[in-house]
Amino acid sequence: MAAMCGPAAAEPASGFSALMSILAPQPGAKACYVRSYDAAHLRAHPKQRITAMKFLLGVKAYDPKTADKTGPDDLYYYTFSMSVARRGDKRLLTTAGDCQGGEGISCVVDCDGGSVALDKMPPADSLIVRLNDHGIQMFHDCDGGPVVWVKAGVDDKVFRLNKAAGDACKALDEPEE
Repeated sequence: MAAMCGPAAAEPASGFSALMSILAPQPGAKACYVRSYDAAHLRAHPKQRITAMKFLLGVKAYDPKTADKTGPDDLYYYTFSMSVARRGDKRLLTTAGDCQGGEGISCVVDCDGGSVALDKMPPADSLIVRLNDHGIQMFHDCDGGPVVWVKAGVDDKVFRLNKAAGDACKALDEPEE
């Protein structure tokens, strides 16, 4: 599950730097972002299926016995958990995976479960989550269990989430191993 967040180098890769600007690379650090769309917004965007989104970004440490300690991206990795509520679906859809750096930030679900892209936006308490055309799997299980794909639609491509207290993402927070 632990994906490398960038190549070893004297300076972290741009994507890892972007992750570090959102959340300091300290094991146990977490940042919660949420957005619930009100009825007026949804009336103005009738093709928007997503009615609410929560995104939890976290930092975990590689095992110090096996970590190649040449840079911060060799010591720590970023994880995410995400939930989505959609019109006409009473289920709360959830997924999780790792976030990787490169030219940007990509948060990926294992076993070809798709991804989302992240951008930090001013004000500092905002995060942009971008759905790509391929989408991201919810209820993902590498063993081939039932999944739901959430894909970009006419009004379901870019979401600005606001930073919230950690309690707002408590349901997404997995117990520490």
